[in-house]
Amino acid sequence: MSPNKIAVAIPTYKRREMLDRLIGTIPSDWSIYVSDNDSSLLPLDPPIDGRVKVSHSPVMVEMFANWNRALSLVDADCTHVFIPSDDDLFLPEARAIVTDALRQHADADILVFGCDFIDGQDQKFGGYVPAAQEVFATGDGFTRFAYSVDARLPGILIRQDFLKRIGAFDEKMEITAADSDFVQRALLLGKSVFVPKVIGLYRYWNGSGTHAFHGTDRWMKDVVRWTDKITQLLRTGHHPIHAKVDIDQYRAEVINRNVLAGVDNLIAKGDLVKARDFFWRHAVFKHATLLGRLRLLRCLWRLRRTRMSA
Repeated sequence: MSPNKIAVAIPTYKRREMLDRLIGTIPSDWSIYVSDNDSSLLPLDPPIDGRVKVSHSPVMVEMFANWNRALSLVDADCTHVFIPSDDDLFLPEARAIVTDALRQHADADILVFGCDFIDGQDQKFGGYVPAAQEVFATGDGFTRFAYSVDARLPGILIRQDFLKRIGAFDEKMEITAADSDFVQRALLLGKSVFVPKVIGLYRYWNGSGTHAFHGTDRWMKDVVRWTDKITQLLRTGHHPIHAKVDIDQYRAEVINRNVLAGVDNLIAKGDLVKARDFFWRHAVFKHATLLGRLRLLRCLWRLRRTRMSA
């Protein structure tokens, strides 16, 4: 009998049909916990799957608070936790892949698997999968996601005792970055394993509420908080064991990648004035890598060209 007990903690809000689909893809021997924001699932008609422990929040809580609420429901005897969104899915082979990975790497604090990406119509359009199986000592896995976190939460499995030690999602972040902050902290503070196999489907929605904030000060406020937290960890000695991280460069690169994505979003909306203003208020030339500076200069050239052709 395996010493490991897998939990799946799911935050949900007004997505009963998708939640049921996700639950239907979860292996029968994994425990399931659902935090229902604002009691949006009530009345439970039809009744929810009998395997599920569901807790209905009597009031609306912020997004990342609901993620943490789902984690708080997990029983103490569960050893590892997945945290998918209610619109994600697991693949049929997930159980065998996860079981094998835990058998080989019993001491890992965080395991990173692959996920395919799907849209609102379940059409695949890309994804992320580790290039190779890699085992990292404490902190070294951070180097794989130093400037951006390519993995998605349906592919992240974390030890529950480790999770309680490092803390989960930062509820002071409003719309983004709490998942990236969480994964980077886990990779800096724990032993990690990257497994080159896909176990789930991560859903992207065109025109989602989160996407609407890309290119705003509210978005960048969360990104800056994320980078400030990781910078503080790095400055207080939580470095990868076998690699050196340029702390100022780390911060500049993460911020600039979000600036460039925000500019793209604003240009796509036709908000050229906002795009230029956003760029100059948030771009960080100092400490950026050479490639990062070239990207910023290319963005400036694009903004000027777009203005001239408008």
